[in-house]
Amino acid sequence: MVKVFIIGAGKGGKAVLSRLRQFNWIQIAGVADLNPEAPAIEMAKEANIPTFLEDPFPLLNNLSVDLVFDLTGNPIVGTKLLNFPDAQFDVATGEVTQILWNVILELEDKESRIIQQLGEHQILLDISLMLSSSETPDQIFEAIVAGGVRITGMPAGSLSVYNKEKQQLFLVATKGFSSEFYKNAVYPVRPGGLTEHILSKNEPILVPDISDFPAFNNPIILKEGIRSLIAIPLVSEKGPVGILYADDFEPRNFQSSSLLESLRMLAAQAVIAIQKQQAFEKIKELSIRDPLTGLYNRRYLNKVMVSEIGRASRLKSPLSVILVDVDYFKLINDKFGHLVGDHVLQGLSSCFESIIRPYDVLARFGGEEFLILMSETDEVEAVAFAERLRQATETANFLPNGSTLTCSFGVCTFRDIQGSTLSPKELIRCADEALYLAKREGRNRVRLHRK
Repeated sequence: MVKVFIIGAGKGGKAVLSRLRQFNWIQIAGVADLNPEAPAIEMAKEANIPTFLEDPFPLLNNLSVDLVFDLTGNPIVGTKLLNFPDAQFDVATGEVTQILWNVILELEDKESRIIQQLGEHQILLDISLMLSSSETPDQIFEAIVAGGVRITGMPAGSLSVYNKEKQQLFLVATKGFSSEFYKNAVYPVRPGGLTEHILSKNEPILVPDISDFPAFNNPIILKEGIRSLIAIPLVSEKGPVGILYADDFEPRNFQSSSLLESLRMLAAQAVIAIQKQQAFEKIKELSIRDPLTGLYNRRYLNKVMVSEIGRASRLKSPLSVILVDVDYFKLINDKFGHLVGDHVLQGLSSCFESIIRPYDVLARFGGEEFLILMSETDEVEAVAFAERLRQATETANFLPNGSTLTCSFGVCTFRDIQGSTLSPKELIRCADEALYLAKREGRNRVRLHRK
């Protein structure tokens, strides 16, 4: 069950609240607004949902919630939520969130119509109930595979979800296979290949005996002992969503026409369930990203730092933090305007992202500050890396009239700090001290924190 709290009970809050109430996997912990006559406040009271006519931030210290909707339209509220200390919740803001909820609502409507069409298909009704009661992606994926196995009466099955950007399928759930099967969790969709052929179909593909179909006779299938299978393409109006397989370790004779109809209906249910899950995951993705730069926000960074500090302690490996501050940023806003200031922050984000390693974490730390978390990186490597960023910033063309933009950098490495109770706050404090030194000495330089 996902626990949700809404801040802002105006028209936007009412629209989102009306949608949230339709999902049985969401619990609304409360609605907050300073206006007692706000539309969502009245709606919440009618539905016996807790309402709060006070500053919501003290409340969040005591409430256990997973997701906070900021529907105030107030940038100050948004900034405070994104930088909420030690937050255990995600934050969803902006019009994009409402668009995604509209998508989910549309999918719920399609799902309702499908259930009405199921009639006496008791198995499909049971599967529908399983999907609607699933609360996590894993539960949804496992329910889809279980449904495929139950309808076909076959002992094994698997589900792979399609990633359009990477042109890959990702194995997300299996039943009846060995642990070795999961080692082949990612595979490409090649033009003209078997997988592309399956995804291009709108009908299940039945293979009574794979020995008669060389295209299906691959080493992974042979190693598992699969002899017959059904490949069920999951396709939406916008394209492929994934493939559901039902497998047997003996040849099968598929003759029932009702089986195909049941599989078509199962595929329709599976597509909607996966799309709903993906839409909700996009909302959560928005909640850990800074809306201006697209980088991770400070609250997400705090969670990652706790994990990385623990990992560095266990492995006895160095962990470095680089804190970056744009020099004279207030003067840039005053001279060129805030739109140019936003362009600078977006340009720096793209510049830094193109330089950091794939496993480094880059976040917008504050107004004009960035933080880079670098695992298994000592102080010498971190300083050299920060120098690369400094030079890239100095030579980039971010400001009008050829003006030069510079940044100051503070570096701190985990093993330089004594004590066994190091926290993210202490690690950042040390990087901030080094950054202060860089600015005090003239800016546009890199400084390392010393003991």
